[in-house]
Amino acid sequence: MLRLILALTLALPLLPTSTFAQSSPARRVLSIDEYSRWRTIDGAQISPDGKYVVYGMRFTNTLPADAKPVLTLRDVAAGTDIQIADASGASFSPDGRWLTYSVEVQPRRPAARGADSTGTTAATPPTATPPTSQPATPAARGPNGVQRRWELRELATGKTVQWKDIASVSFSPNSTHLLLRRRPATTGGGANAAAGGGGAGAPAASTAPRGTDAILHNLASGQSLLLGSVAQAAFNITGAHLAYTVDATVRDGNGLFLVTLGTSRIDALDNDSLRYNRLTWNDGGTALAVLKGREVERMREQMNHLLVISDIGGNRTRAELNASTAAGFPAGFVISDRADLDWSDDGRRVYLSIMPQRAAPDTARRRSTDSVADVDVWRTQDERIQSQQMIQAETERNRTFRQAFDITARRFIALTDSSMRDLELPINGTWAVGRNPMPYISDYKSSAADIYRVNTLTGERFPLLTNQLLGQNLGGISPDGRYFLYFANARWNAADLNTGTSRVLGAGAPSFVNTEYDYPGPRPPYAIAGFTPDGNHVIAQTRYDLWLLPISGTAPPRNITNGVGTREQIVFRVVRFAPIDSSAKRAARVAREIDLSAPVTLSAYGEWTKKSGFYQLADNQLQSLVYEDAAFSTPNKARDAAPMIFTRQTFSEFPDVRLATSTMAGATKISNANPQHSEYRWGRRILFDYTTKRGVKLQGILALPDDYQPGQKLPMLVTFYEKNSQTMHRYPTPSFITGMGGIPAEAVSRGYATMLPDVHFHTGSSHSDMLDAVESATRKVISMGYVDPKRIGVHGHSYGGEGAAFIGTQSKLFAAVGMGAGVTDLFSDFSQSWGWSYQVTGGSGANGNNYYMLGQGRWGFSPWDNPQRYYRESALTHANKVQVPFLIMHGTADPTVSFTEGMNFYNALRFNGKDAVMLAYPGEGHGLRGLANRKDLTIRYFQFFDHHLRGAPAPKWMTDGVPYIAKDQNREPK
Repeated sequence: MLRLILALTLALPLLPTSTFAQSSPARRVLSIDEYSRWRTIDGAQISPDGKYVVYGMRFTNTLPADAKPVLTLRDVAAGTDIQIADASGASFSPDGRWLTYSVEVQPRRPAARGADSTGTTAATPPTATPPTSQPATPAARGPNGVQRRWELRELATGKTVQWKDIASVSFSPNSTHLLLRRRPATTGGGANAAAGGGGAGAPAASTAPRGTDAILHNLASGQSLLLGSVAQAAFNITGAHLAYTVDATVRDGNGLFLVTLGTSRIDALDNDSLRYNRLTWNDGGTALAVLKGREVERMREQMNHLLVISDIGGNRTRAELNASTAAGFPAGFVISDRADLDWSDDGRRVYLSIMPQRAAPDTARRRSTDSVADVDVWRTQDERIQSQQMIQAETERNRTFRQAFDITARRFIALTDSSMRDLELPINGTWAVGRNPMPYISDYKSSAADIYRVNTLTGERFPLLTNQLLGQNLGGISPDGRYFLYFANARWNAADLNTGTSRVLGAGAPSFVNTEYDYPGPRPPYAIAGFTPDGNHVIAQTRYDLWLLPISGTAPPRNITNGVGTREQIVFRVVRFAPIDSSAKRAARVAREIDLSAPVTLSAYGEWTKKSGFYQLADNQLQSLVYEDAAFSTPNKARDAAPMIFTRQTFSEFPDVRLATSTMAGATKISNANPQHSEYRWGRRILFDYTTKRGVKLQGILALPDDYQPGQKLPMLVTFYEKNSQTMHRYPTPSFITGMGGIPAEAVSRGYATMLPDVHFHTGSSHSDMLDAVESATRKVISMGYVDPKRIGVHGHSYGGEGAAFIGTQSKLFAAVGMGAGVTDLFSDFSQSWGWSYQVTGGSGANGNNYYMLGQGRWGFSPWDNPQRYYRESALTHANKVQVPFLIMHGTADPTVSFTEGMNFYNALRFNGKDAVMLAYPGEGHGLRGLANRKDLTIRYFQFFDHHLRGAPAPKWMTDGVPYIAKDQNREPK
């Protein structure tokens, strides 16, 4: 479990050091009050036919009500844009002729007749559309009480149609119809009401009806059909039918219904007073499965039956699984509606889930400890510690067991149970793979399990592997269902699921072990990229290249990137430009297949140059599409045409949307989200190499103001977190910091140099490794002549925060130190329950043993194996040696690093008479979420470092403090 830094906003792309041109005198220094001028881009899409692009923009560093979202719709051929104010959530129809989006209805003065809130003339809603049966209540509003409407736009004509109080919309796969779901009248019992299909998650506990009105709109005729009390609805793959369930106030009207879209005919497939859940089409769109059940008095779970209706368009047949009469169905269990239904690829089986029936919780009862003791018993022999049990209690209550129903034979097939709870179902074929981790449960050891192959036709299971490492060591079932891939003895292996025999892959190929993995314990492999469509080969990743490994036969392995990656130290990975049609029957299989007979697109990243881009692999040859000193998003190609969209960014170039109609290199920038960028002083960046005292070659990224003059000695801010030089081309959007890990873009604009070094770790010395890397990188920058060695500050957050605290106790290179949410006492944290106390929850509840033994802590031994090392590497041990001022920040409800870690370090510095200020944010977690709190920390961050690195006057909160009784009179830093 990683203590992830929440805001690393510093990123510095490469420019030659000889190109320091002065900035325009008209440019001004960025200030914190101007962060809210920046906008982000989201939801960029290109229509399937490539004729239109749509993307959203909204302001950041503001309250949601001030975000002012706007959609931009571009006509690719004409090169013109239409902007739709207050709109978001756009989606194209599968044929590219239609666009839907949601519009926030803002309070405003009455508009002239015929004008909508976008300033365009809105088409009158179809007369066949009935008025909403629900009043405009707060429940019909979106977040923060904002009312919304949905619009449908015909792209060729610009004609729009509007509907109010809509929760969600979805197009039919053949683009003939649009389904609109009304918002529920109340939030109670409506958890599933907005779901377009039978989504995952627990059903609503309330017995109130979950159905809401839905509107089925015919895109060709413009006519609409009202469907009442719809709970769940889904189109089939061909778009010929819509199936839906009804959950009404009068339950006698409940049932499963079918709309034939070509004729608008509605058929009742099943009627009952029961409740229907988990509506699911088979892959071919010819059969339906659904659960129907009733509540059981004083019990937690519904009593469900599985109903399967086959040959929907012909002679419909029914099959039903009744838990009370099915042979082999375990006593005391029910068919659960807390998990999805799935179909086998051949349509012969439906996979369902079961769980034990339990008594409903007595929520009305309140215990008094005067009459009933309230105690938790913690035993060292418990399989899981109590805190972990508490955090996982709801998950365990909702745990289900996967089973199968043979439709033709009307037979229940048991697949999993308490001795083998986890099951990977095949995309194709009859063999599933089960896992039993129970014999290997440990507080700190690597996750492992016994692996079984399971016949989904019979339920028989056969042992396959014993004590197999999990996670990246499993490659999963091949798309054709024939093989199961796993990593053992430093090699990929393929188990034949028909025979249970295994074979080692890649004899003669280089190692697939992840050589960059610097944690204790066995190193995992690089990932499996995919399989060839014939199922006979797998494509495996090495550090740089891709290798084709035969699964069967005697052909030798082949480097399909021709060794270019290794020679030039470029990391090649398979990416997909064209979207996978999610409605296609083979979508799940296609997602894992790589067809080498057609051109394949690869992402490319220069490990030491930091260049990135894309190559094309065709006819066994690599050709560069674009490879530059920039960072690119993965392009989104039109499904049925050549155009594609993507973003390109550098330190000084915001990632605007670009449109390529032929080659990526000739792409055109079509958005301009932040034109105000040109008004401000910004910066340039330098990539530099350095070597640690232990002889490890690393890289760092340094940013200098764009008006830097050779010979200037600048103050410098340093932050770090593992390896981050790969982010050097990231644009640092101005934003309020959430912790002490990020350096705001304002710093370089104001004249600071900023630096982010990589850190390499060794087992048992992580804090010393941070000290070594950060000091080595800092000395390298000093030797380059850019910074004043007496005006350098360092800070970090979380894992970087504990490193910054340790550096602050050991190093003499830094004039001030900032520490956010970092561990300072490794010995005690080793036994801390993660994200849990009797006052604070939010993490896993597991103790820190795995983190320190094999995880990010990287110690490889316990405090009792080597107590001196733990004490030596803890900042708290050396609090009396601190010689520089500290700024500590911590959320009091931090579920990842206990607030006591920051508080104890503050008290240790106080006891030893050191100069330190702690900013405690009540109710905040591992990173700040409140907008005012983030702004407050950003202001104090600059006040602290400006004083200690630039000689600015110290603010009163640093010199005089803020007495608690006066807190409400001091809302802004002074």
